[in-house]
Amino acid sequence: QTEKGGEREEEGAGEVPLTMQLGLKVLRRIALGGRTSVRGSKDHLKIPHAASTVTSVERSILAAPRATSPARAWSVVFPGDSSRASRSFRAFSSSAALPEASYNSDDIEENMDRSLVFVHNGICGPFPYESTQDFLLMGKRGAYTTARSVDTTAVFEFEAHVERLVKTATLMLESDEDDASDAGLAKFREGLSYDVLRPLVEDSMAAGMCRFREANPGQEMKVTLLMTWEPTSEGGKRDIFTLVVPLGDRPTQPVKVQVNGKPRKNAMAKDSEWTRQRRALELQKPKDCNEVVLCDDSGLLFEGLQTNFYAVKGGRLQTAGEGVLEGTVRKLLLEECEREGVEVDLSPPSLEEIDEWQGCFISSTSRLLLPVSRVVYTSKDGEQRVRSFEPLDPLVTGLEGMILERYRQESTRVVEEEGTEEARA
Repeated sequence: QTEKGGEREEEGAGEVPLTMQLGLKVLRRIALGGRTSVRGSKDHLKIPHAASTVTSVERSILAAPRATSPARAWSVVFPGDSSRASRSFRAFSSSAALPEASYNSDDIEENMDRSLVFVHNGICGPFPYESTQDFLLMGKRGAYTTARSVDTTAVFEFEAHVERLVKTATLMLESDEDDASDAGLAKFREGLSYDVLRPLVEDSMAAGMCRFREANPGQEMKVTLLMTWEPTSEGGKRDIFTLVVPLGDRPTQPVKVQVNGKPRKNAMAKDSEWTRQRRALELQKPKDCNEVVLCDDSGLLFEGLQTNFYAVKGGRLQTAGEGVLEGTVRKLLLEECEREGVEVDLSPPSLEEIDEWQGCFISSTSRLLLPVSRVVYTSKDGEQRVRSFEPLDPLVTGLEGMILERYRQESTRVVEEEGTEEARA
């Protein structure tokens, strides 16, 4: 998929013409300009029109029918201003209440991109951004997680993804003193538990995966889920957004990584704000590099922008035990190492010892365990160097094979097999 670069033009200023025809681009513009809520409509789409400048900075979505429902139109309403909008950027403002007008929505379904599926609170609808990258870059800040499908019906380490959302949201609330003590989020905090979130996450993923399977039979999926919240008089509002896109193939050798950038703060939380903070490093990354590995001032290597990082030295596996996000593949790997008797040193590898390494590798949802054949880094004297690990170390390739063999067994089915529902009926 091609990502479109450049800055997005500011939306929402001025009045919307009453006679404007609704197409997918217009739908995106409206969605990106202000917060929307959705309700079913028999034959038309109601869009309010701006009587004044729209000041909302929230990038919200438009909901649509479930994947299993027949196509129908939508009624979309922009609610009134939030009294809390100016206090915290986590509680984004809503646009002013606006008059409504009707539009024909017959072209919406045929304009939807079949290579992706977008879901809001279990309901599938058009994707309101210019590129899939914008989903986290431009969307509202929240807790997110990225999963992979297994045989198009299951999700690898599904339970761990739910636990990650709970942990991340808790850490984000604790880090914000205003939100942590806010009565407007009391109900949201009470419902911030595995038991409450699991069915909501499962419904959202299942809706997206079902729709994607219909359009792309046999294609494995990358599933990104974002949970956001905002204060309300009822104790908080939760939204769950899911984006399903093709998983793609694992990178082939040789795999090169670059050492650049400093470790992040609060690495244990999978905060969508990190996708914006890491953007500069991603843009600086050479095209032939698969990942950027973060290094502190003392030369200790912690993790990649989207991966966990490991080195093999003296027959032992070495990876940071703190200051990193505990990825799902990392979790499985450490469990397998313990079971197989592979010694693990939970301290960050040192760049100064790179010549002593037998090998290194990265892990992530999409890559699983991926051996690294070349590391590009800058020495203390400012010279750029490349350390080669070809041929790949047997321990590294052995661990890769172990993960490729085991990850299917650590998956949870969230989508019914084709024909199962009909048979039950």
